Amino acid sequence: MTSNMDIQRMENVAIVGSITHMPTNRTGLHVCAGSHGGAQVAAHALKCGVASLIVHDAGIGLDAAGIAAVDILQQHGVPCVTVDCRSARIGDEDDMLARGKISHVNLIAETLGVRRGDAAKEALETFVHAESSVKQVEAEKLPELSFRRDVIHSNSPSGRFVITLDSASSVRVEDEKHIVVTGSHGGLPGADPSNAIKAPVYFIAFNDAGVGVDEAGTSRVPVLDQMHIASVTVDAMTAHIGSGRSTYETGIISCVNLVAKNQGAEIGMPLRIHIDNLLMN
Repeated sequence: MTSNMDIQRMENVAIVGSITHMPTNRTGLHVCAGSHGGAQVAAHALKCGVASLIVHDAGIGLDAAGIAAVDILQQHGVPCVTVDCRSARIGDEDDMLARGKISHVNLIAETLGVRRGDAAKEALETFVHAESSVKQVEAEKLPELSFRRDVIHSNSPSGRFVITLDSASSVRVEDEKHIVVTGSHGGLPGADPSNAIKAPVYFIAFNDAGVGVDEAGTSRVPVLDQMHIASVTVDAMTAHIGSGRSTYETGIISCVNLVAKNQGAEIGMPLRIHIDNLLMN
């Protein structure tokens, strides 16, 4: 049995907290990422030329958005599996390898011998050892999905905008003091507080990814409290993970930090109503 450290040292393996941390100048890597298994993550992985992919199932969520990658990679000839949110923390790639159990597999992964209930580490080893069987994706057949960024202007007296992002990695310095709504999970990438946010925005929303073991799907929220940034998550069953627009349009708040609570955010409140209230002030 190969140790986690031995796996990490393999040249054809990438173990990352987020799919956005993937090296873009290398293809053929077997990837274990702390990201959810949404459609945009799948597209990014394919553009990076992954040989196989292990991601988190994010509680599966509305319309099974958290495991969309399984079918998308199947369509492009790449083995893909997800880790059960009840077995390992989302955003924490090391925990996924240490404790993760497989919840969903595509047919290609199943053909290679990976089954539901297998350890994530064993699945990664299987993919690495079966590398000769992996089909590389042709560039012209890659999906055109990408991480969207939209700015919704408002007549707010404060001059704030609503910015919807499919990925929190797209937060920019110029977003400071605005309202940001993401499709990202509310976990802490790499279990590192420095990865919580890229700019001190006024307010930010995430998807709770089914919350999961150790309440990992909302673990970024209290960290942002310490940074005096208002933050909430929405219930994964009320919005498509990976879509900032879906979070904004249909998300129902499931977790709030103290800063957001002081702004008027409440569990069970439609996110859009809270944002409308913020824009009025």
